[in-house]
Amino acid sequence: MNTKQLKTLYKKEIMDVLRDKKTILTMVVLPVILYPLLFLVVMQIMTMIMSNQEQQTYYVAYENVSSENQKALEKWIDGKEDGLDYVIKTKKSENPEKDLNAEEIDAYITTSVTAEQVVYEVHYLSAVTNSSSVSDMLKEEITAYSKKVAEKNVEKLGMDVKQVLYPVDSKLQDQSSNESSMGSLLGSFIPFLLITGIMTGCMYPAIDITAGEKERGTLETLLTLPIGNLELIISKFLSVATISIVSVFINILSIGGIVFYLYKTVVSLSKGMGTFRMTSFIPAILISVICVAAFALFMSAVVMCICAFAKSFKEANNYITPLTLVVMLTAYVGFIPNVELSTKTALIPVANICLLMKNLMVFKYDFTLILMVLFSNVIYAFVAVWFLSRIYDSESILFGESFSGIKLFERRKNIQKGSLPSIQESILILVVALLLMVYAGGVMSLSHPLAGVIVPQFFIGVLPVLACIYIKGDICKVFSIRKPAVRSVLGSLVLILGTASLSLLLSNVLSFFFKENSQALNDQYLNLLDGVSFPAALLLIALTPAVCEELLFRGYMFTAFRNRMSLPKAIFFVSILFAISHMSLIKILPTALLGAALAYAVYCSDSIFTSSLMHFLNNGFSVFILYYGDKIPLLKEEQAQTPFIIGMVVLAVAGILLGMKLLKRKDSE
Repeated sequence: MNTKQLKTLYKKEIMDVLRDKKTILTMVVLPVILYPLLFLVVMQIMTMIMSNQEQQTYYVAYENVSSENQKALEKWIDGKEDGLDYVIKTKKSENPEKDLNAEEIDAYITTSVTAEQVVYEVHYLSAVTNSSSVSDMLKEEITAYSKKVAEKNVEKLGMDVKQVLYPVDSKLQDQSSNESSMGSLLGSFIPFLLITGIMTGCMYPAIDITAGEKERGTLETLLTLPIGNLELIISKFLSVATISIVSVFINILSIGGIVFYLYKTVVSLSKGMGTFRMTSFIPAILISVICVAAFALFMSAVVMCICAFAKSFKEANNYITPLTLVVMLTAYVGFIPNVELSTKTALIPVANICLLMKNLMVFKYDFTLILMVLFSNVIYAFVAVWFLSRIYDSESILFGESFSGIKLFERRKNIQKGSLPSIQESILILVVALLLMVYAGGVMSLSHPLAGVIVPQFFIGVLPVLACIYIKGDICKVFSIRKPAVRSVLGSLVLILGTASLSLLLSNVLSFFFKENSQALNDQYLNLLDGVSFPAALLLIALTPAVCEELLFRGYMFTAFRNRMSLPKAIFFVSILFAISHMSLIKILPTALLGAALAYAVYCSDSIFTSSLMHFLNNGFSVFILYYGDKIPLLKEEQAQTPFIIGMVVLAVAGILLGMKLLKRKDSE
């Protein structure tokens, strides 16, 4: 790497970013002025609302209430004995129900009287603020009145009030320090504000130095200069990361001002806050700054990757919007109670930094989890930068049609006959299919669990076929619908034997580390197939996915990826997407391995029937194990014996190598 070129390019990028007044606005004005302003405005509004509710006069009517009971309750509400300051006035009404619906009164009271007690029933409108508020006030007043009447009745009988009515009482003693109580509050909203600041801080610089340069036509000039792509990419990334990190520090200072204001306010209003020590938060702040800076690097790289596909500033804004929504929704995890930082959540981007700061604010210092959060974000940043470098190395991606070239959004009459699907179209179809699978499957599974799994497969299979028809694609070519050779069928059978063995070994290893997840997955399938015969389960769990999933992944999607990239990359990306679509962490690696074998079989045989056969046999074997696994002596052992493991390894290696040899094409790439 040429450091001199890197420094020059970095300086140039920083100067370009700082010349943009929108960047300065979002970096400085937003956090320094807007956050405190919003905080003060919200505090004032909340104070006004609470004060207004307490001072406002509420009107209540009575219906079918005896004069004695009405006067007694009115006297209690108007008196000082209740210790409450609510202003509730009685208003006469001929038709209280009608007046309540017309909002001429806020509530009305009726009674049901028995020999033992008088029950006051409060009628109100929960959809109306004043009516809802006065219902709570009346409930509090009537409860206090009931308590007072009970105490008087006990006193009349000459009994001890506490011994009869309150023989058991409770007191709450908070053992948390003042710092922990304040930290628990701050740990909920501060991470959300910081992530918002990071997004706004890196968004506009990233758009400007990627899509903005394309729109201005200066990117082509940069690429023709005698500089390496690595220096160009790193300089752009460092400039965006610098702006993002500076934005983080400005946000921290701004939020720190809000916290200091809160601290001074609480101290002035409470006598018990004298022992509050702000210095106790210094370690938490230092660790948070380091981890948040690493997260800012990751977000900068991700935003740049997305913006690199856009051709204009407007288009880049459209692409960033979904990412912003995902990040913001994930950042709400800090507000969810009982969601803790663990070895699993520490690896989830955005959520890990929110939960870490939530822990640090209450002085929970688990350095293993802290390092996991820190290094996971650093690793994610490196992966995102690597992906960004691949984008800048590909002119077809950098200057191609990007996401705007999706033929599904064009009029069908403008589409040429024999079109092939694009990567963007295949991903769009996958996303729509998964959304339908989640929503339709989720709704159906509430009443018919098995239908909730099978019916979504219909969408996975039908959507790519409809998309192919719309873009006037050749169905046989897009989905590789050809009769396979006998050698290809034999090779597919041998390959799936080796792949299934390796996948089984890998699943056993993962089950050892994730025992609970593995057992839960098995129980889920057993509950799903409860009462279903083996042939029916074979049809639903093995045959249906072997047809529908193959049409999408090894048909439409694999053709799209193969048309734009090399075979290894196409197999890799399609396999990863295939694994992710199964939405199971413990199944990602085995499923990706299976997906790679299926894609390779389609490529070598030029027929989707080979991958469908392999898919059916793999799923069919799983169904067989679920139904008859307990009758096989070797599988009854909790841990596989050494000879069995060795046999599976030999079978996996031999099956994969022999299967690939039988499937190998003469014109292989």
